[in-house]
Amino acid sequence: MSCDNSEYITSVNINDRVPIGIAKDFEMIYTDSMKTRSLIKAPTHLDFSNHPINYFEFIDGIEVIIFDDNRTTSITSDYAILYNAFSLIDFQGNVVIISSSGETLFSEQLYFDSENEWLFTEGKFRYIDENNNIIANRLDSNREFSDLLTGSLVGSINVSDNN
Repeated sequence: MSCDNSEYITSVNINDRVPIGIAKDFEMIYTDSMKTRSLIKAPTHLDFSNHPINYFEFIDGIEVIIFDDNRTTSITSDYAILYNAFSLIDFQGNVVIISSSGETLFSEQLYFDSENEWLFTEGKFRYIDENNNIIANRLDSNREFSDLLTGSLVGSINVSDNN
């Protein structure tokens, strides 16, 4: 496209936001050492691995189920972007994490570092388990919630004194 008698020429790359693939009723199973480690399900999967950032977009919601030997964790949201190069998933809108141990986390936005199995957000969240009901801003935690750091805390948390 040109303007002003071709003095300035601007190139528009219309392929920047065109996926190389679109899948409906998407399911992907990750395995390692002959064991199923995780399952991703989504109504719509957009593959932008042709983009310099290399990402997948889930525009109609997503469910990620992570399987361990003794634990299963389900993460759902209305929308998500999986950044392949960084092993990072950005969950947005009605994010809910439910573990087989009974822990539940609610947030509007949450990042999951799948390589380090680490969760974090600067936004508001609510975490519930059999002993705690935490409402706070900012979360930094491992996936088991055994190393959980928060910002402004509201709600109740049980602390044991092991002297």
